[in-house]
Amino acid sequence: MDKLSQWARSHKPQVAAIAAAIIVVIVVAIAVASGAFATSAQQRGQETRTVDVTLNVTADSGWDENSTPAIAHIEGSDVDFYHAVTPDAEGNKGTSTVALAEGDYTVSFVSPVNSDGSAFDIYDTGAPVDITVDADAETAPAVDCPMTQIPADQVTDEMLQDIIDQTKDAVENGDETLKGDAGTDILDKLEGNVAQNPNASDETKQEATDADKEVDVNKEPAQTTPPATTDNSNTGSQSSNTGNQSTSTGSSNSGSTSTGNSGNSGSSSSQPSQPAHTHTWVNHTATRQVWVSNWVDVPDYGTQQVQTGTRFVFSEDGYTTTSLSDAKAHAVALVKQGYVGNYHTEAIYETQTVQTGSHKEDHGSYTTESYVDYVYCSSCGARQ
Repeated sequence: MDKLSQWARSHKPQVAAIAAAIIVVIVVAIAVASGAFATSAQQRGQETRTVDVTLNVTADSGWDENSTPAIAHIEGSDVDFYHAVTPDAEGNKGTSTVALAEGDYTVSFVSPVNSDGSAFDIYDTGAPVDITVDADAETAPAVDCPMTQIPADQVTDEMLQDIIDQTKDAVENGDETLKGDAGTDILDKLEGNVAQNPNASDETKQEATDADKEVDVNKEPAQTTPPATTDNSNTGSQSSNTGNQSTSTGSSNSGSTSTGNSGNSGSSSSQPSQPAHTHTWVNHTATRQVWVSNWVDVPDYGTQQVQTGTRFVFSEDGYTTTSLSDAKAHAVALVKQGYVGNYHTEAIYETQTVQTGSHKEDHGSYTTESYVDYVYCSSCGARQ
């Protein structure tokens, strides 16, 4: 027996301890490589960082507590939800905030409907806004949406139908501001306010009435931030392999393969691809002043000398009168006194304004006319 073997036999406890230490080192190395001892800093690096983004909505007039809210549609790579902004106590102004994870977003708005059936022009004054949310930025983003009121008689039935469809979609896919009692109140106001519009068809009014039956206001609020990211590095791979190895112990190879595929399938389905955007084109109307003619005959006037009577003059005594019977009586009286009783007549004229002809004049007036100046997509704001 060589000297190494003799030493090992005489020092068995030391050899066992060394072997155990080597095994521990190997196990620890495997655990570290598999991510079993991930640090808290690594875990914190996977947390979603959010920023409070301010939504400022202002109206020139008409937006108050009896109106439906202005509804922000917020779209990002991992989220697509709606958030309601209501007017403050004084009306025509509302502010709200939403917590958004870092990333790029597009924010657009759905027009409110007022209690008199009027609505708002948003895409002329508050077109969709692209923002970038960065938790390290000095200031948080803010989105401003100015709204210009459209009188009720200029809000078309098609515009109301579009607002109804968008509001229903918003309540269905909104956050907590559009759920529960808040969502019910919005749909009730929508029904009553649409009914006040003179251009709303019976079909549109019925659609607004049925909205609360078609939309589940108690549905779980939409997710406003993406789910926490999962590290798919060695940790996940080793864990998956361990699971497959365990499954293989108690079942056939086909069972192990099925389990592995199920895990991969679940990971893939957690991030579905976004469907291609389809434009929903809506007519945008504007107003203009149009002259409506009204031709009429207008008389022309001038001044003329017009005979208005006759004066009888007696040269024998200077007596004058404008009455023929009086002149005859006076002549008889003069004859009785031995006079001849003759007289002469003089025409009496005065200046008068008289019609001398006529001419044509346009006594028309301006009237307000609605027309379609362009069409836009109700969801993204693109124009044609």
